[in-house]
Amino acid sequence: MTIAPQTQAWLSDSWSRSQGAGLSEAKLPQELRLNAEALAERHHANKQLINLTKQYALPLFNQMMAHSQSRLILSDRDGYVLCHWGVSRYSDKLANVALDVGVNWREEHKGTNAIGTALTARQTVAVIGEQHFIRHHRFMSCTASPIFSPEGELLGAIDITSEQQLHTQQTLVLIASLVQQIETALLCHLPGSHYRIDLAEQPSLITSGWQGIVVANVDGKLLGCNAMAKRLLHRPRIGDDIDRHLGASWNSGELVCQDQGLHLKTQQLVETRPSQLVSQQIGVRFRDPKLERAWQQANKVVGRNIPLLICGETGVGKEQFVKKLHGQSARAQAALVAVNCAALPADLVESELFGYQAGAFTGASRQGFEGKIRQADGGFLFLDEIGEMPLATQSRLLRVLQEREVVPVGGNRSYKVDIQVVAATHADLRQLVSQGAFREDLYYRLNGLQVSLPPLRQRADIERIIHKLHRRYRQAPQQLCPQLLRRLLAHDWPGNLRELDNLMQVACLMADGDPELNWQHLPDTLQAQLKGPEEAGEQMAACESELSLMVNANIVSSFHRFEGNVSRCAKHLGISRNTLYRKLKALGLKP
Repeated sequence: MTIAPQTQAWLSDSWSRSQGAGLSEAKLPQELRLNAEALAERHHANKQLINLTKQYALPLFNQMMAHSQSRLILSDRDGYVLCHWGVSRYSDKLANVALDVGVNWREEHKGTNAIGTALTARQTVAVIGEQHFIRHHRFMSCTASPIFSPEGELLGAIDITSEQQLHTQQTLVLIASLVQQIETALLCHLPGSHYRIDLAEQPSLITSGWQGIVVANVDGKLLGCNAMAKRLLHRPRIGDDIDRHLGASWNSGELVCQDQGLHLKTQQLVETRPSQLVSQQIGVRFRDPKLERAWQQANKVVGRNIPLLICGETGVGKEQFVKKLHGQSARAQAALVAVNCAALPADLVESELFGYQAGAFTGASRQGFEGKIRQADGGFLFLDEIGEMPLATQSRLLRVLQEREVVPVGGNRSYKVDIQVVAATHADLRQLVSQGAFREDLYYRLNGLQVSLPPLRQRADIERIIHKLHRRYRQAPQQLCPQLLRRLLAHDWPGNLRELDNLMQVACLMADGDPELNWQHLPDTLQAQLKGPEEAGEQMAACESELSLMVNANIVSSFHRFEGNVSRCAKHLGISRNTLYRKLKALGLKP
């Protein structure tokens, strides 16, 4: 390929570097690949980058590229591929060029390519088809951008690679958005970060994704800011008082900074330093005493690596409880990995939890899979519906919890893991143990601290929750009918918070912005669920009255039929003579 004069300078420079490295266009270069141990070390060193990419960039990629034959790739600063997501398997062409975890894609090893060239040029690049230096790579379209820390340090690169799909300007915009998501997350996770201030010249730009962002500590000292904030402010420096740049009212929520002509929005971030755990716990309060006690107890053990077992009926909010717990913990910057043990097929539980080596079984990925436990390293492993876990898997899990290391299916090497284990169940694990359906030793290993979340019908704050959900789902300003509120408070809520949430969401849709949400807005099925005790009592009383009338009529009819013969009448009715005498007296009949 001959480089045209009008070609971008970065591409010409890249081809020159590739030739200078001794690479040949016609020959596949020898790959540089990490062994398992070295790759594990790279994963550990880049744990935060990997977790933030999963949390903030991957959802947007999935939304935009879910139906394309594309893959999202994350590399470290040295060009080693750390992770990839997207299409489940590569075509033979992509597999042959070793665009795989642990392989190095620096220019000196792979020639001009998006990852290597973005890292060297320190800018976003799209390398399309023929622009690749190596001929065997020219069936691909690749777009990549470097990722920088808040201090400006090169951390790695994010890349979208597609086969037989020409990347356009839209892919460049998407890559820029993904990097922005990651770099903003890195900024907001700076140690000591307490306030995030979004700023823009127009109010419509405050949430555009392209606003300026400043992060400050609890004392209002500047910790970092993004490139847009640097352009909007006058020489911001680390350690500056935010007052100096944005005025004394900068932490008042949403306002306009008159001096700068900027619109501001300030929000409080969750602290993640262990020394701040006490103040963090103050940020979450429950109005129900039982729930508050469970919360305070749980917060005390998670900082000590003591396993936590959460019990409660289906729908009481166990998963939300764990998410809040993770967000308030010293492990908040690491992953929260949730596994629903009841939803996984029995033959896939072990491979999902413990991972597997490449080729461990038919259908296994050629790259292998690290498993949920290793994904949770440094963070939380949430085992929901633990009572549904197969016995064979329980045995392996027990060993992981005892040894704090995991061996993938089909492998021999063990990997150390540092995890906070949280299990949850609606079942009675003691009963399962007595039935032989759950290992007793695993039960005691998981049961470092057991807390129970109360059902909705027993919560002291149920009325507040009803109003909160109503405010969330109402279509316009709207009141809640007192009679409907009484019915909601009287309901038994077998489905707990999940049932209430669904009911309120549907009811508000049916109300369609009416000034009051009342009984008539509920569909028949919901009305049937909400038959309150008062109404049920009225119905029972009516039934009993009707039954009483039927019994009395039968007594009168039989009494006349047997011409006042008490013995024959009592025998016919199947009651004693004394009972019949009492009923006849009540009816004013004399034998």
